[in-house]
Amino acid sequence: MRIRRNEQIRLAFRAAVPPIGCDPAGRDFGAARLPAAIGYHHATMSYRYKLLAIPLLALLGGCSVLQGGKLYAPESFGLIPVAPNLYVEPGTDEATQTRLIAEMATAERVIRAAYGDAKAHPVVHACITETCLESFGGKGTLAKVYGNRILLSPRGLRWQLIVHEWSHAELSKRLSLSAWKRMPQWFDEGVAVALSDAPEHSEAHWQYLVANNVSRPTREELLSFKTLSQWNDAVHRFGDGRNAERRARGEPEIHSLYAAAGHELRPWLASGGLLALIDRLNAGEEFDGVYRSLAKP
Repeated sequence: MRIRRNEQIRLAFRAAVPPIGCDPAGRDFGAARLPAAIGYHHATMSYRYKLLAIPLLALLGGCSVLQGGKLYAPESFGLIPVAPNLYVEPGTDEATQTRLIAEMATAERVIRAAYGDAKAHPVVHACITETCLESFGGKGTLAKVYGNRILLSPRGLRWQLIVHEWSHAELSKRLSLSAWKRMPQWFDEGVAVALSDAPEHSEAHWQYLVANNVSRPTREELLSFKTLSQWNDAVHRFGDGRNAERRARGEPEIHSLYAAAGHELRPWLASGGLLALIDRLNAGEEFDGVYRSLAKP
């Protein structure tokens, strides 16, 4: 029986889904932080390789990673291309599409200013409903990145969130696999926070946390969050993961962990050491020594 390509991809995804592994609360059992080796060159990716990518993501583990694998074949799962590297949920109005194109252009300018140019060219997927967001593994998040596939929530259709996720993709693209594995999670997140300057992670938010004595990591604690597991544990410990509940109660959101990472990285990035750090990590140096040596005295 002949099956059309989009249906083949959908069937491959269903075959890759384990009988268990998706937490009903929407939490991840695995990482969405993927190295650059996985998932680039979307424009030339044949459907045969899309079929292979889905079970590969399944092997990496994690409910959201598996669901995010559908972004490697967005049209097969209902998203519509509206511009180069931009897919939207059906029903997205023309004004929102136009605004997203402008937000992507702004995000690219920010990335080029920070990194000198843009080596990663992520594909953005915009959801306008929570149902769409959840179907791609983004439940409860503003935005996520899988390799170089960015997923935006209905509340995240803005350049700051694109910059944040693009920075993850950009670092991943520029670092060798060995160097990428030596880069601590707090640094990856801190660079993304500092470059995006999103209000919820801003220096002003950090000062609000300090002024109100809100629980937040010390510098020593922050620098100890080197793995994704350690970072995710800290997200729960400091309450960054409970903002949906706060919104429902009409309370201010708290982003202690992300704000702390941005607070640490803003002055360091102002010293201009980012590209030098990337080069030295790729040359085999250890992160801690390089980071300290490039900090302003």
